[in-house]
Amino acid sequence: MARKSKKKTPELYTEEQLAKIEEHIEKYFGQIENYYQEKDTDDIKLNIYVIPPSVERRHLTLVTAGMGAHEMNVPESLSDQKLTRAELAISLPPSWKLDSDDIERYWPLHLIKLLSRLPIEENAWLGWGHTVDYCSSFAPNTDFSGVILTNPPFGNESCVCKLSDDEEVNFYQIIPIYSSEIDFKNKNGASALLGELNGEFSYVVDIDRSPAVPDDFGNIIDRVDDHSCKIDEKELDLPDICGANHIAAFFRWAMEHDMLCDDFAEFFADELPLLRNGKYDIRRFIINSLGGELTMDILTEEGQSFAEYYYDFYHGDDEPCYPGDVDEMALKYFGEEKYDCEEFGNEAYLFVPYDEEYYKAMSRFIDKNYMEFKKQNV
Repeated sequence: MARKSKKKTPELYTEEQLAKIEEHIEKYFGQIENYYQEKDTDDIKLNIYVIPPSVERRHLTLVTAGMGAHEMNVPESLSDQKLTRAELAISLPPSWKLDSDDIERYWPLHLIKLLSRLPIEENAWLGWGHTVDYCSSFAPNTDFSGVILTNPPFGNESCVCKLSDDEEVNFYQIIPIYSSEIDFKNKNGASALLGELNGEFSYVVDIDRSPAVPDDFGNIIDRVDDHSCKIDEKELDLPDICGANHIAAFFRWAMEHDMLCDDFAEFFADELPLLRNGKYDIRRFIINSLGGELTMDILTEEGQSFAEYYYDFYHGDDEPCYPGDVDEMALKYFGEEKYDCEEFGNEAYLFVPYDEEYYKAMSRFIDKNYMEFKKQNV
């Protein structure tokens, strides 16, 4: 007769620790109405507290208590930052019905349970900026297929519950995201993704939210709208076409250095001579013929490699960066006092006149970085 395996003892908070966590939740997240509690588990015992909508916060919030009873395997380099314990929260529209067997309603609860056990199952850890990709949508009514963790939107003090002088529990907000957004984060980092989400993002789950990053984001180098929108938003005294200035300078440099691919050159065989001799404003061409986008697929293989090396908005310190050089050129052109003036609204690069001198100035930056690029790719 086979011997039954001995059941493990779950990792649990002490009564005092749990009381402190519940007090923290009610202080910063809202009054607990009820909770879901797991039973017959052999790793942790997870409570999922339900915080109903209120006058101050017109949304439903779920917050865990129990995940942090397990100390996560945090890298040794972060061992002094008290990141071993974590709990999770997710905010839902006020009409969301949790008491349903329908996966279209139940998936947030299921997601929380999966995430709460990931550190145990993978001997890993979860923290700010971490993403988890589940590779398929959470439910038939949404294309969300992963999450990013960020700070709760209830103030800095909501992020950490102090259990003792030596122990803390960190609270993270679950933000469901799309596969394109996960890919973007993997390439550019969490801060870059959260920056992209800024225009579309609400910490309250919206299954109809548009992706902040298109599926072909890797093909897009720069977009005129990303810059001309600043002119409208900040009511700058400029025509919208100025949002294309620096993009046109890079395009012209690529054109003059034979970095436009053959298919592109053939398709625009009539326009390119006009662009080369200045009879057709490159900015107008980019807006009218390229949909306002500078993309990788119009460049040769070498042009794509150079653009990936240099035309990077999410560069690290001391890394080559064309957008950074655009700003540097504006600083040199105007001088520090004028560069920082209120009139420019922190967008001085849009005010540099677009003319031959502008192109020559930007070409010097591009040439310098192209030489460095060539040295590294000999």
